[in-house]
Amino acid sequence: MEAYWTGTGIAAVAQEDAIGGHVQPEWTDGGVIARTVGRLYAQSDEGGPGACTATVVGTNTVITAAHCVRTSDAGESSRSATWDQKLYFVPGYHDGKSPYGGFTVRRVRMAEEWQDEGLDVAVLEMNSGDDGQSISEVTGAQGISFTADSGTRTHFFGYPYTNRALHCEGGNTREYRGSALLRIPCVMGVGSSGGPYVVDLDEAGAGSVVAVNISSDETFSYGTALGTFARRLYEKSEHCSRGC
Repeated sequence: MEAYWTGTGIAAVAQEDAIGGHVQPEWTDGGVIARTVGRLYAQSDEGGPGACTATVVGTNTVITAAHCVRTSDAGESSRSATWDQKLYFVPGYHDGKSPYGGFTVRRVRMAEEWQDEGLDVAVLEMNSGDDGQSISEVTGAQGISFTADSGTRTHFFGYPYTNRALHCEGGNTREYRGSALLRIPCVMGVGSSGGPYVVDLDEAGAGSVVAVNISSDETFSYGTALGTFARRLYEKSEHCSRGC
């Protein structure tokens, strides 16, 4: 699997990357963000490679959007969706380089009805690297929060088919009262799915992930707010990182 991505897979995705004219500015402040946010590569059931965005949030735990790991046909049920193959995460991907190596996925945790509002989130339990180190030993980890407060200044990071992480920020709001979606007034586009919405970002580039991006329109991006369900997935992954 890793040989596929380091051989031709990542290069094939890179051919679709925009080199200039980014819709949002590049993140250039380095720090924990530059190590923990990266590209999640996957091969569709039909064999084509693609990429989303994901973030290290625990010992061996990475978080992204559920639709980044399963693909459904229009109008079909969540349960009938096909699983994407050869999941491979490259933290800190930048301009064709993988400064912290790449990591394969041991287990995916997500809802069967992942297309329902508030459930488009997936937690990935990662294998250790070739040197035996856990992903967080290599990159560090972002914090994670399961109580997103509306109106909080929020930073959004993603790889919308770009060769580097982009960044935008603004106050988040609920899409509507009681909604499980957070919205932020900036748009990145395809490839930024799974990208983190981060609050309390400090000068070291560390904060807390409160949502993962799932869609956008002409004005806003929308993310699944992390709540009780995401907490259960996360806690199971972290428990199993110590052995299940």
